[in-house]
Amino acid sequence: MSTTPAPKSSHRRRRLTPLLFLWRLFLAFVKLTLLFVLVLIAAGMGLYYHYGQDLPDPQQISQYRSFETTRIYARDGKTLLYELVGPEVGRRTIIPFDQIPHMLKDATIAVEDAGFYENPGVDMRGILRAFWLNYQNQEIISGGSTITQQLVRNILFSPEERSEITYERKLREAILAFRVSQEYSKDQILGIYLNEVYYGAQAYGVEAAAQTYFSKHVWELSDGEATLLAGLPQLPTLINPFTNLEGARKRQRHTLDLMVKYGYLTPQQADSIFGQPIELTPPATDIVAPHFVFYVRDLLEQYYPDMLYRGGLRVTTSIDLHWQAEAQRIARQRIMEGSEGQTPLRERNANNAAAVILSPDGEILAMVGSIDYNDTAGDGQVNVALAPRQPGSALKPFVYAAALQRGWTPATVIWDTPSEFTQSNGSIYTPFNYDNSWHGPQRLRMALANSLNIPAVKALEFVGIENFVELASRMGITTFNDPARYGLAMALGSNEVRLLDLSAAYNTLRNGGYYRPPAAILKVENNRGEVLEFSMPGIGRQTLGARGEQIAYLITSILSDNQARWYMFGRGNVMELPDGRPAAAKTGTSNDWRDSWALGYTTDVTIGVWVGNNDNTPMEEVAGANGAGEIWRDLMIAYHQDRPPQPFPRPHGITEQAICDDTGGRAGEACPHPISELFIVGSEPTEIDVTYRTVRVGNDGSCLAASYTPLDTIREVTYPIYPDEFRDWAARSGIPQPPTEPCPPPAEPEKAIAELDPVSDNGVVASNQVFISGIARGPFTLEVGAGADPQQWQVVNQSIQSVEHGLLGIWQAGGFTPGEYTFRLRVTTPEGQTIMTTQLVRLEG
Repeated sequence: MSTTPAPKSSHRRRRLTPLLFLWRLFLAFVKLTLLFVLVLIAAGMGLYYHYGQDLPDPQQISQYRSFETTRIYARDGKTLLYELVGPEVGRRTIIPFDQIPHMLKDATIAVEDAGFYENPGVDMRGILRAFWLNYQNQEIISGGSTITQQLVRNILFSPEERSEITYERKLREAILAFRVSQEYSKDQILGIYLNEVYYGAQAYGVEAAAQTYFSKHVWELSDGEATLLAGLPQLPTLINPFTNLEGARKRQRHTLDLMVKYGYLTPQQADSIFGQPIELTPPATDIVAPHFVFYVRDLLEQYYPDMLYRGGLRVTTSIDLHWQAEAQRIARQRIMEGSEGQTPLRERNANNAAAVILSPDGEILAMVGSIDYNDTAGDGQVNVALAPRQPGSALKPFVYAAALQRGWTPATVIWDTPSEFTQSNGSIYTPFNYDNSWHGPQRLRMALANSLNIPAVKALEFVGIENFVELASRMGITTFNDPARYGLAMALGSNEVRLLDLSAAYNTLRNGGYYRPPAAILKVENNRGEVLEFSMPGIGRQTLGARGEQIAYLITSILSDNQARWYMFGRGNVMELPDGRPAAAKTGTSNDWRDSWALGYTTDVTIGVWVGNNDNTPMEEVAGANGAGEIWRDLMIAYHQDRPPQPFPRPHGITEQAICDDTGGRAGEACPHPISELFIVGSEPTEIDVTYRTVRVGNDGSCLAASYTPLDTIREVTYPIYPDEFRDWAARSGIPQPPTEPCPPPAEPEKAIAELDPVSDNGVVASNQVFISGIARGPFTLEVGAGADPQQWQVVNQSIQSVEHGLLGIWQAGGFTPGEYTFRLRVTTPEGQTIMTTQLVRLEG
């Protein structure tokens, strides 16, 4: 029996089947893997194109202008006065990449994005790690964002999308970060990031952070300070060094450990850096010249509304910090402490002061808005230099300047006498002088120098209120905008003005009538250093017309005439500066002692001062001279220390002529008080109005000698003859004037000119013819009239011949009714004077 073996081929197939299975399984796996990869690629590309199709253009980063803080500097361009932090933003200063310390760059990369220089803007490992953490916690707690992703999120995404916490937003962010990495270099991305990222305490960017926490530039940071800052951006509020220094230091330690891990430092270097002291020096919160700073801010808000809080403007102002401090000190000292034995003004209920110092070019060298900005209880933050207040007499120079425009001269005489003025509303305005007295005829020079009120009102009446308002506005007054309040009282300061405006108007007089607006800003630059605005000194616009320089000089001459002021203010008043230094000055006091003013200028500077109370309560007899004038004088003396006195330069077109002090006319030999006065050429007086006259006087010299005046009482006297309107004043002032009435006729019969003899013993006549006798030493007329005080007269006789104790005439009384009658004898003397005598008689039938 035999056994048939199985074929070899069957045995071989059974042994190869497992290998074949594995091979086929492997091939299937490869196919599935390739398919999965293709699906992933397709899905990725789909996601890429789906979420990336409406993303912002990466080129927008180069066009992006993040906000940057505006800084206001003093006139030296170096001293920071204030940093304008917007209400919704913060501080930022853009600096070049090469000025950022390497330590800060390396520390930032280590703590924020270790693979920054290798990754394509996206860190896949970081994204997967974040995905796993989010999956474990069932919420998004980690983003795995690179520096590039943070940058695109903060710059290219809208605030709404930036705040979303979704996978879709993370995908869009990653796609955009990849694209940005293709467009920009790593250094460009890092530089923008470091200038953009938030470090807490309203500090955006590394320079603002260095200034905020350490009060130094970023390139001045120590390694310890740089590594501390690098750790702040992830938790800027929680680990703010000002409020949580311990937390900030722990974060610094973590940053240094990462720098060791990624090879930036050795452990020993990290320990050494961590051991460096950290001394926080927050920036000073005190504002230098706060009232001025906020005035500048308001100007910038007008001119640069869109750039002020975001544009990184660099503003160089006009303020001189030395004179700002001096003005603040002097004003406060006079109010609070007094000076040189004088009591503080606050003891007379004067609690505040303001001051403005202007250069000739109109630059604001100092602006004191109150004696203490931080006095919130006393409204110290109110800038009184910009507050409308009644200026009192401080407006008078501009009233008289308007009068000079219209033909008046410094010699024009204005009568300071009781006066009433009918106003447009029908009311009667009756002004009074400061001393409640009147001073008669006053030349314009004297009226202004001595601040007399009635002449000023008469000058405004001559000028016209509208003309005055127009001139004041051209010279810088901005508050005359209510015609309903216009009136003649404006000459005495009834309408409010601002100290800054009035100081600028005085500066206009100093500059020959050329107005230059007060300049607070000298230069404005943008964050790229391009000059947007530059203050160029210029001549300004002429406000006083074709003869403006001459008119301004005449007002300056009057305001600087110390001798003219002595009449009312006395010698050595506050407007007189030491060493004979010429200063044109004027004080002002408002009603009820509410405002005290002093303004004036020299060739070097213009200074204006106000004293009073913010709530407008009255002071205790604080006038311009003994209030604001004291501060003004102190400031002037301080400013001109070591500066030689300089006269005001006289412009062409001014001439000097002798005039009569009393009348303002051209002085002749008869003028008792000749003086020299200045005039615009062509306006000087040409007529001599005071002349000599020699007259014959009799008796005691109070009457004109007549033909009948006894020769032994007659003499010749020479008098200065004043114009008619001045004669009474001259006589009252003790200046002899010639008599205007003839001496009375002699009373003795032998010397009588006109005399009637009695017609009867008892004054009664009864015949039809009455013979009338007497004396008439000259042509005469004899008349009769009914009654004791006749209203009509009937001529009895006329003759050109004299009668000496003889018949003068015969009254034919037959046609007259009985009653009382009066005889009147009128004799004409050789001088043309009429001498008269009367006699009362009774006619009986």
